[in-house]
Amino acid sequence: MHIDQPTLFAVTAFAAAISGLMLLFGWLQDRSSATLAWWGGGLLLVVGGTGLVVLRGVIPDEISIVIGNAVQLFGYGMLWTGARTFEGRRPRIAVLLVVSLAWMVACQFDFYWTDMPLRIRVSATLISSYLLLTAAEYARPKNPELVSRWPTIFILLLQAGGVLIRIPLAEKLVFPAPENSFTATLVPLGAAGLVLFSFSLAFLVMAMSKERLVLEHKRTALVDPLTGVANRRAFFERGERILRRGLADGDTAALLMIDIDKFKHVNDTFGHQAGDRVLCAFCDTAARVLRPTDVLGRTGGEEFACLLPGATPAEAAAVADRIRLEFEQCRLDLGAVRPTSTVSIGVATTVDVGGSLAALMGAADRALYRAKANGRNRVESVGALKAGALSGPAADHPAAQPPWGAGMRRDDARAAPGARPHGGDAADPGRRDESAVA
Repeated sequence: MHIDQPTLFAVTAFAAAISGLMLLFGWLQDRSSATLAWWGGGLLLVVGGTGLVVLRGVIPDEISIVIGNAVQLFGYGMLWTGARTFEGRRPRIAVLLVVSLAWMVACQFDFYWTDMPLRIRVSATLISSYLLLTAAEYARPKNPELVSRWPTIFILLLQAGGVLIRIPLAEKLVFPAPENSFTATLVPLGAAGLVLFSFSLAFLVMAMSKERLVLEHKRTALVDPLTGVANRRAFFERGERILRRGLADGDTAALLMIDIDKFKHVNDTFGHQAGDRVLCAFCDTAARVLRPTDVLGRTGGEEFACLLPGATPAEAAAVADRIRLEFEQCRLDLGAVRPTSTVSIGVATTVDVGGSLAALMGAADRALYRAKANGRNRVESVGALKAGALSGPAADHPAAQPPWGAGMRRDDARAAPGARPHGGDAADPGRRDESAVA
């Protein structure tokens, strides 16, 4: 069957250009997604450069060979740049310019200008390098949860393999392709590959952008925007899940209800910005004390809850008092004064009240109000420690020491001989970053 090459390429170029325009349109709708602009512009340049190369013999060789390949290379470089910006890495425009300019300079030498197989091999090497670099960017992702990156990597590797085939076949490739020649038989395959490449990657790049946007919105919905810890909804979702898993394995768990003492007085005296700083300072303090398995969440204005998977009553009380002591020593500079903020903490464990998160919170809340009534800046526990408030001198009692030893941070605990972990396998929402509710 006879295939009219100009018509075939015109259809292919039109289809690929539509993909590039779709990406640019997507970028116009969401200017924050710069990757769509890089990919859209890159595909258009790839199509334009390829068109100039294919038109060799119709247009001057200086435009077809020199300009066409330089434009095509820059377009593939833009795809790589789009992948870099998507993963939060800095664009390297200088690399794109150097590669394209190097091609144009090389074409000024006779040994290169007159050797078509050499030019084909160099072009194939550069293009495949860009494609492999693009795949490598997506292979070390900022958001590993994105499902669309895997087919994207596959298509990029497939296209790179198709380009590399030109290297051993360079002597047999002739442009423009004569009728019934080896090159002419490859033209339909090349056209189909370009269409597949442009359409599939345009769809996948847009899918990745949408996936990441949905993921960011989900994370935002589960994170307290001020402190960066889990919000009430996230704490309940993660807490219930971790508690069920731990109880199924026969583990204990503890819950701390924490309230910053006289927080209204801080707001009224120093202003709401000072109050915000106190809240953030508390979360930073708690994050230094808690282990990665513990779940910290902001459940109200100045109220926090912390679930300690695997903790015994004694361990939970010790961790609570360590938080209290650390925060009492934290003094914020609020202008002319550096006031001391304190917390009251109520502790309840599954040993005392069973395995319901609601029951744990209720019991810990009652212990918290008892700590408030007994003078604040103290820890009150239900069950075995019900009568003991771990504050001041009581913290020096061996039972009041954190399970990883007095004076030790959570990172030191991992190397401490005899240290008993009190956590499960959940991520640490006490840290002020997005992993808080992952």
